[in-house]
Amino acid sequence: GFEPAIWHSGISKNKKKIIWSGLASGKINIVIGARSALFLPFKKLGIIIVDEEHDQSYKQDEGIIYNARDMAIARAKFENIPINLVTAIPSIETYENVKRQKYFHSRLINRFKNAELPIHQIIDLKKYKLEKQSWISSKTVEKVQSHLERGDQILFFLNRRGFSPFVLCKSCMKIFSCPNCSINLVYHKKSDHLLCHYCSFKSNLKKNCEGKDKCEYIFSGPGVEKISEEIKRIFPSYKSLIFSSDTMNKKYSKDYLQKILNNEINIIIGTQLISKGFHFPNLNCIVVLDIDLSRLGHDLRGAEKSIQLYHQLSGRAGREGKPANVYFQTHNLKSDLIKKIIDQDPLKFLDDELTLRKKNSLPPYERFISLIVSANDEKKLEEQSVRLKEKLMLELDAKILGPVNAPIYKIKKKFRNRLLIRSKKNPAIQKKLSLILKSFNLSSGIKLTVDVDPINFN
Repeated sequence: GFEPAIWHSGISKNKKKIIWSGLASGKINIVIGARSALFLPFKKLGIIIVDEEHDQSYKQDEGIIYNARDMAIARAKFENIPINLVTAIPSIETYENVKRQKYFHSRLINRFKNAELPIHQIIDLKKYKLEKQSWISSKTVEKVQSHLERGDQILFFLNRRGFSPFVLCKSCMKIFSCPNCSINLVYHKKSDHLLCHYCSFKSNLKKNCEGKDKCEYIFSGPGVEKISEEIKRIFPSYKSLIFSSDTMNKKYSKDYLQKILNNEINIIIGTQLISKGFHFPNLNCIVVLDIDLSRLGHDLRGAEKSIQLYHQLSGRAGREGKPANVYFQTHNLKSDLIKKIIDQDPLKFLDDELTLRKKNSLPPYERFISLIVSANDEKKLEEQSVRLKEKLMLELDAKILGPVNAPIYKIKKKFRNRLLIRSKKNPAIQKKLSLILKSFNLSSGIKLTVDVDPINFN
């Protein structure tokens, strides 16, 4: 009997004025919104529901840094109203609050319509070796073919946009990297350009080799566009579609989604975007192509993020009750990550993770505060980073780690160093740090960013 208001950065200024006024006057009762919806002037806010509370995108890490989930909890407390945190697998922080009985919790044991959970299977790439320039094994093709013959939709999951994440010239061995950021440019074949996924720098592929001839390119590693080409070659009689932020824009997304729902698309090649709550009734087969790559990295939350992503992804399959399978291609059959994903009870993983975190004094049992110092001048950056550490060590009762170069050392022409403060969970540390930083005179051209409870360590 009513339409909810939709609030996010993409809606027009006029529509924002109407929603703002409607909420202030009490004419609008329900808002479905992104992070900034928390700051709207609700006349009488009654309940806040945070869907997918574990999702790291709730953390805004540019401009004013805050975690919208935590901000929602704070606002509910100020307003003295209930808040529901909804998730398939809670964040470690939320689960620890449940364990301490700070939060009430209820758990859905059965899926909608009593649908069975998908069966997880491992495809050993040491046994079924990949052919040259191929990323789909013969065993995977066999499994997928049997699903296609039953009328099932297939999802090939690879969390990499574009065609190839690594391009080099085999003559001069030049690697194509971003001039503004210390990462490789990704080749997007559809638009025929190289793109930086951090600063959006764009370049064409036509480069002169050092020997003055044209470069001869080698495209290393797969992106969804490369997988799409391979799928068209292997399954030429079936219709396929790339499902990523590059293809699912305003112009085409409604049309593409309708085609998937109508079962006009047989094979979807998707990035992480597809795990975000879509309901595809005919999707009963998921192939995870990059499970080994998911384990690489230097993020203490890596295992937690992977478990949440793959359980959420598995939840896309078999939603109408038909038998469904999730296949993991891997070179490593002893992978702890795969075993934890296959375990139908993810709370066992969270219990183990909490034990590990407590033993090593890691969040949520200790507070992390990340300081990111950035500058155009590398020498100046090093001097200021060391000077900041010395001041912190003198005046702050906490463990100070660093400074070290950030894993992605340069972004948007700015070099970046990181320091990490480790302390007991006490608001006093933030107050003390605030006073110290106010008295610290940064040199011109130096930017300091403070991130309490960091999620991203890049």
